[in-house]
Parts: sequence; C-alpha cells; structure tokens
Amino acid sequence: MQHNLLWMGFLFFNTFSCGHPEGKTSLAADRAVLPAGGSVTLTCTVDNPGHLDFHWYRHDFESSAGQMMNRTADKSLVLSKGGLYSCRGVRLGKGNVPSYTSYSNKVTVQETLSFSVTVTLDHDWARIYVGETVTIGCEIKGGEQINWTYEWKKNHTFEKPGSSSGHRIIKAKQSDSGDSCRGRRDRFSSTEWSDALSLTVSTNNPKANLTAGSTTIPVGGNVTLRCSVKPSAGWKYRWFRRTENTHEVQLTDKENRDINVTQGGIYRCHGTREKPSFYSRSSNEKNIKIMFSNQVFVTRQPNWPHIISGESITLTCEIQGGQTTEWTCDWMRNESIILRTDSKRWTFIVSESSSGDYKCRCRRRDDLFSSTRRSETITVVSSPVSSSFPVMLIVGPVSGIILIVLLLLLCLCRRSKDLCCFRLFQSESSSQSPATNPGENQIESHYSSLLHGTMSVYETIHNRGATGNERPRDSEDGSVYVNVRPDNYSSA
Repeated sequence: MQHNLLWMGFLFFNTFSCGHPEGKTSLAADRAVLPAGGSVTLTCTVDNPGHLDFHWYRHDFESSAGQMMNRTADKSLVLSKGGLYSCRGVRLGKGNVPSYTSYSNKVTVQETLSFSVTVTLDHDWARIYVGETVTIGCEIKGGEQINWTYEWKKNHTFEKPGSSSGHRIIKAKQSDSGDSCRGRRDRFSSTEWSDALSLTVSTNNPKANLTAGSTTIPVGGNVTLRCSVKPSAGWKYRWFRRTENTHEVQLTDKENRDINVTQGGIYRCHGTREKPSFYSRSSNEKNIKIMFSNQVFVTRQPNWPHIISGESITLTCEIQGGQTTEWTCDWMRNESIILRTDSKRWTFIVSESSSGDYKCRCRRRDDLFSSTRRSETITVVSSPVSSSFPVMLIVGPVSGIILIVLLLLLCLCRRSKDLCCFRLFQSESSSQSPATNPGENQIESHYSSLLHGTMSVYETIHNRGATGNERPRDSEDGSVYVNVRPDNYSSA
C-alpha cells in the first residue's frame, strides 16, 4: 500500500513539473476538402480542459515537426488554405510557467483550386475504333504558369499516380470512356476533377472505299482515284499498285485522299491515322484501264473493194496523235479478237474465210492497262479464185488478136470491092455514046448518086487526042486516078 502511494505521487509530480495538464487532445475538421473560395473549421478538444488556450500548427509531412501558425483562446479555427494541421492546449501555471497538453492528431485539409479543368482529345474524330491509339490531355484554364502534377481516374476509380505530363496515350477498348483528370499544385491543393470524357469506341474496323473518275483521257493525260474511309476525319491514305505480271508496290509519295495516275493497273488503298499507325481494312482492288480518247481508224493497202484469195493485204491501225508512242494492237474480226501484234500494221494472205468486219484497239507497250477505243469498222470482202481463170488468161489475148486480124481483112476487102465497082462503072459509061439520049437517064442516075455521096468515082484522065477506044493503060503507064466527090461539081 505504501509502495502504491509513492508511485502515484511520483506521477503527479512528474506531470506537473513537465507542464502537461491532464486530458487527451484531439483535432477534427468539419470537412476534409476545402472548396474553392470556401473555408474549413478546425476544432481542438481536450479532456478536462479547464482554462486553456490553443496553439495551432501546420506540418509539411506526417513526421515533420509543425510550425505554430496561430494561438487562440477559442478551440476552433477557421482556415481557407489546405494543409496538414495539429493543435494542443496550453495553461499558465504559477509564475506564468506554461504547461501543455499533448499534441493532437494531425488532420489533412485538401484545398480545391478554382481552375476549370477539361479532358481533351488531340483530334475531333467522331468515332474511335478498338485497338486505335489516341492521346487525351488535361487542360487547366488559367493555370498555365503552375507546375502541375496531373492525376487521372476512370469511372470514379483513381488509376495512376500523378505525372508531370498533361497528356495520356491510351489504346482504345470497347469500354473506354469515363476518363477524368485534375491538376495538383502541391500535396494539399488541387483542382476539381474534370467531367468524364465520353468516347464512342466501335468494334467494327472501317473499310476503305476506292473510286475512279472518268477513264477517258488523251495520251499523256491522267485519271483521278479517290480513297475514303467513313467517318472521314483524321485519315491519311496509302496507295498500292500492281499488274498481272508485277508485284504490288506502294506509291510512297502518295498520302492524299485523291491522286492522279497516268498508268493503268490494279490499285487498292487503305486509311491510316495516328502513330503508331492504325489501319483501316483495305479497299477492294480496282482494275483501272485508261481509255485514250484519240480517234482510231483502220486503213488498208491495197484499197480494193474485193480482194482475191491468195493476195496479200496490209491493215494499219491509225491513232490520231499517237505517232510517237509504241503500241501493241488487238485485231478483231466480227467483234472477236483474233490477233495481237506488236505494231500498228498487220499483213496477211487473204483466204475465203478472211471476209468480215475488222476493228482494232491498241495499248501502250509499257502499260497494258491503257488502251484506245475501238476503231470504226472496215469491211474486207474476199473473192474466191474461179476455175476458168487460167483459160481466160489464154483466151482473152488470143481473142483480141483474132479480132484485130478480122478488122484488117475487112478493111482490105472493102477497099478491093470499091475498086471493082469503079472499073464496072467506067466500062459501062465508055460503051455508050455521049450524044445518045437514052444514056442521059443513066448518067443522071449516077450523078444523083454522086450528089448524095453514096459512091466514089475514080475517073481515068487520057492524054489529049485520044479517041477513047484505046485499051486502058495500067497505072504504071502514067494513068492518074482522081477521086471525084460530089461536092467538087458545080453547074456549067
């Protein structure tokens, strides 16, 4: 019993000498978060307080000693700044020697800063696709000069410790929405949380669509191709070309939606946006055949309406304005392709089956996907060789020779006949007396015939003194024959 009394006396003395009044000290705040422009009230409570004053302390860390910031007679303190706070009571004893209660617990007050905070996207895309990488940002209006630490949460769940970057890269998932952020100036002050960002994330990866403009262009022209992805915001495009005989290559200098190409081929495209790149599904392949608008027509040599079987003919596919271009030409007969040549000319031997309507269409040798239009039709008519043709080759010239001989004989015969008629007339006229009246009618008849030009009279002219009864002399003897025409006579 005596031992216990001694122990209690020791404790009383020790307490009084150290200046710690009896009772437990505790600190409480009416709210943990100090609203922007608002205040918070701290209350320091001591068991069996008696007459006490209160000292108020602010700490940088939990383990650090506090710095006294105020002394009040009231156990309550109104604050407008966030921080880590504690308190204790103090009483003046004999000789104004202070005695203190124990330190209270520490209370954290978070101050809300009056800045507007918004979560932003680095684009204005209407739709995001699963697997696509997007960048979101935390924008604090009016706080550009403050070194913020940024905090993020998704669907009201705090996600990551703060970072000094106001941007965050995410890979979109179907459930990606509800991201919000705030800026922290220090341990005890931060902005309000922003509104949650709402993202529409689609599971259907979009497909690019490839369309072509007019394919009718002149030699040296181009055709416009367009690649599009809907919705169209933010997309760049990659273009690819191949042919039936070459591997696909990317057109590395083409990223626009519209491109102009001068070569035909098999084209495709797809859309891409952001880095690392996200790709749309590829478009369908499109076979681009450029059709030149140059006029095309066919000429032939020889240009005969009928070509005999066995003869040679040359058809030429003439391309207006394409004289300097190397062409490969397709030849069609009755709308069916029958031949492809490496030049514009085609020479062949005509047969009975060669008759028909011919057309041509040409392609540039370095681009088999570009072609001219079909030419106008030219008709070739093949005539078969007749079986009597060799006979005609012989009979024709022989008949001509015979005809010439007959004409010559006819002329000779007619000349001989005229001579006989003249001599007959001469003998009749000489046998009659010129004074005899009955002969006048005959002479008049002959004269009438002469006047009408129906006969020619050759008269023998005798030497002066002749009686007319002498034998006619031969022409070699000096006789002169005169062709007496009726128009040479005149009335006496």
